[in-house]
Order: sequence, then structure tokens, then C-alpha cells
Amino acid sequence: MTKNAMFKLDKTERKTISKMFWRNQFLMFCTSYTKQQGITFGWLMAPFLQRIYGKDTPEFYDAMQRHLDFFNTAPAMNGFISALSLSMEEENKQMVDEGKFFDPTSISALKTSLMGPLAGIGDAIYLSVLRVIATGVALGLSEKGSYLGPILFLLIVNVPNMLIRWYTTVVGYKAGGQFISDALKSGTFQAITKGAAVLGLIMTGAMTAQFVTFKTSFTAQLSGTTFNLQSVFDSILPGLLPLGITMICFAYLRKHNKPVTALVVMFIAAVVLTVLGIAG
Repeated sequence: MTKNAMFKLDKTERKTISKMFWRNQFLMFCTSYTKQQGITFGWLMAPFLQRIYGKDTPEFYDAMQRHLDFFNTAPAMNGFISALSLSMEEENKQMVDEGKFFDPTSISALKTSLMGPLAGIGDAIYLSVLRVIATGVALGLSEKGSYLGPILFLLIVNVPNMLIRWYTTVVGYKAGGQFISDALKSGTFQAITKGAAVLGLIMTGAMTAQFVTFKTSFTAQLSGTTFNLQSVFDSILPGLLPLGITMICFAYLRKHNKPVTALVVMFIAAVVLTVLGIAG
């Protein structure tokens, strides 16, 4: 399938994809420990399954049962999975009507196989890249009192988010299962995930150097010379203290501790160090 054919939609396809795009926004509306996003995924698919199999038919209820199973992935990447599932349901209906065999369990199997890879890509793009870049831009402008800070944060996060949600839905519906097979064989998923993770780490390091600041103000007279504690740290590694604080917080939060506790501890430590004259 050519690139132009991939994204070219007729009126019926555009209507279907548009409806699926908007219903996908509610994927996290109802989650549970047993099925995660499964209930909402079933709700998302219901009107399309009614159109394919008919309302209140045994085939409709069988299809609904398939899509009410456990499901969990990055919400922004779900457009691809839901559209691909819809494409396979249409193929199932067509082949059954023609008297040919189609294994409906392959639909559930494909959903399950895609949850992990697409969750990894989605988390890498949204948590490690878009949100980090948006925060870096917003912090710089907000520090100067500019209203562009929060505005650009929302734009940088949400404009790519909406575009990705739309075009992954289009690709899932138009490309079908062959796209997934080719992507898995060629290593495309792994390459995207790794590249996004590396870019996110670079941005995190840049933000740490720019926005995390901590310097000691402790000085003392020793044998007629002035001892400056901050100069000692700078001679070891410039920015050593901010880096150390960042890594300690990272290690603490990585153990699923509460961020509020870390903030309270840092606030108390800042007060104590200031009173003692070590920092200020």
C-alpha cells in the first residue's frame, strides 16, 4: 500500500475513523484492577460491532465478549489497536458471509500481542519526550513571568498527542495486520522505543543542569586561608550537588515512594542548612 493510499480516506472511512478517534479519548474513563481498560474498550467498539454484526445478534455478543477481556496499553496509542481490531472484525464478517474460515481468536491474540510494544512506545514518547520538552520550555518562560509558559506546555503536549491519535487510528484501520507483522520483523517498534527513550534522557539531563540549583555558602578561616566548601565540590565536578540531589530523588521515587515526602524532606533540609549557615 502506497503512502498516499494509506492516508487517503473516503467519506465512510473518515466518518468511522472520526467516531473511533473521539471515543478513544474516553479509554481511561472506566478502569478496574481485573480488566484495566477492558470495559471501556468494549464500550468503544460496541457501535462498530453493531454495524458489522447487527444489533442483539449472537455474533455481536460474541464479538463484545472478545473486546471486554483484560486490556491495558498507552491510551494515546490505542487508536491503532482499536482500528486494527475493527478492520479484522470486518474481515471476519466478510469471510464468514463468503463461507470461508476466519479464526476470531486471532483478533484477541493480536490485541494482546500489541499491548506491550505500543505501551512502551507510547510511554517513551509521551512521558520521556513530549512532557519533558514541554516542561523545559514552559519552565524557562514561566520563570520570567511569561504567560506563554503554560500555553506552550499545553500546545507542545496536546498538538502532537492529537495528531498521533488520529494518524495511528488511520494506519491501524487501513494497513491491517500486515503492517504489524512487517514492523515486528523489521524491528521498527524497538527502534522507535529506544530512540524516544534516549532523547528523553538527554532532555532530562539538560533540564537537571538548567533548573536544579544548589550551592553551599559555608566558608571558614583555616591557617590564615579561606576555606570555601562550594569550591571543593566544584573542583570535583561542577554541578555535583544538584546532580546528587536529583539522583537521590530519582532512586527514592523509583521505589514507588510518595513525591510529597521527598518535597517535605527537601524543604526541611533547606531550612536547617540555611539556619546552620551551610546553604543560603
